[in-house]
Amino acid sequence: MKKMLFQEEVQYFNRKLSAVIDQELEGYTNEILYDALSYIKDTEGKRLRPIICLLSAEAVGGSREKALSTAIAIELLHNASLVHDDIIDENYIRRKNPSNPARYGEKKAIIIGDLLFGLSCEMLARCGVPEVVGLVSNAVADIAMGQYLEFTLRTLQDVTEQSYMEVAELKTASTFKASAEAGAVLGGGSEVEIEKLRNYGKNLGIAFQIQDDILDICGDPAETGKPVGLDIKNGERTILVIHALNHSKNPEKEYIKGILSRDSEFGSLDIDRVRRILVDAGSIDHALQLSEGFIRNAGTCIAGLEDSEAKQKLQFIADFSQERIKIHISNTFLSADRE
Repeated sequence: MKKMLFQEEVQYFNRKLSAVIDQELEGYTNEILYDALSYIKDTEGKRLRPIICLLSAEAVGGSREKALSTAIAIELLHNASLVHDDIIDENYIRRKNPSNPARYGEKKAIIIGDLLFGLSCEMLARCGVPEVVGLVSNAVADIAMGQYLEFTLRTLQDVTEQSYMEVAELKTASTFKASAEAGAVLGGGSEVEIEKLRNYGKNLGIAFQIQDDILDICGDPAETGKPVGLDIKNGERTILVIHALNHSKNPEKEYIKGILSRDSEFGSLDIDRVRRILVDAGSIDHALQLSEGFIRNAGTCIAGLEDSEAKQKLQFIADFSQERIKIHISNTFLSADRE
C-alpha cells in the first residue's frame, strides 16, 4: 500500500512537471530547449528530491502547492548536474537510455546542462522566499565543490572514509538536504522541525550515495539503467574501494590500485575479479552496514514530527531506498556470515 501511495506521488509530480515544461515549450522553436526539456519530461527518474520537498512542507502542516515551484526547480537542478556528470564520467547510458552526451555530443550536452540550471533558477525565484533561494543556491555550489573534491581523491594513494563522506555530503546529500529543508521552510515549520528535516535529507543523501556505489559494481544494468563498473573505470575512490584497500592482502590491493590507474579499457573479467576482492574483504557488507546506519539516522530525525501521512511517506522513502539494494544484490555478492 505504501509503495502504491509513493507511486501516486511520482505520478502527481510528473503531471505538474509536464505542465510546466509544456508551458515553457509553448511558442518555442528552439531545438536545444526542446531537446533539454523533452528529455526531462520523458525520463523515468525516481523524482525523490522534489517529492521529499513536497512531503516536507506537508509534514510540518503546510501546503505542497506552496513548495511546488521549488520542487520543480530542484528536479531541474538535479538533472542539470546529471548532464554534466555524464560528460565528466564519459557515461553514455542514463536510466536505460542514451545519456545527453551520447545523444547530442559533449558540447551540446554542456549547453543543455547550463540551460537546465538557468530554468531551475527561474522556477526557484517563483517561491518568493529569499531563505529558500539561498539554501538551494548553496546546494549548487556544494555539488560543484563535491565534484572537485572527488577529482582530487582519484590522484591520492591513501583516501580515508572521512574524505569520502565529505564528498558524499557535498555532491549528493546537498540536494536531498536542500529539498527537505526548503519544503520545511515553505511549509512554515518551526526551527526544530526544519532542523529535523534538514538532517533527514542529509542522512538519506549520504545513504543514497553509498547505495549507488554498491549498485555500480553489484547491480544489474537492466535494472539500474547504468553500466556496471563505471566508478572503477573512472578511478573513483568509492567507500567499497577505500575499505578494500585497507582490508585486502597485498596482491589484491595492488591489483585494485592498478585497475584504478589504468588508462586502457577493462573488461568483464576485471570487473568480476574486483567484485570478488570486495566480497572477500567484506567491503560490500561494510558499505551496506554504513548505508543501513544512515537510513536509521534519517528515520530517527523525523521520528519526533507529528504523525501524518506525509511523515509516513518520508519514512517509506528512506526504507525503500535500502530495500532497492536487497532487490538488486544477489547473496553471492555478500559474505557468508552476513547471509
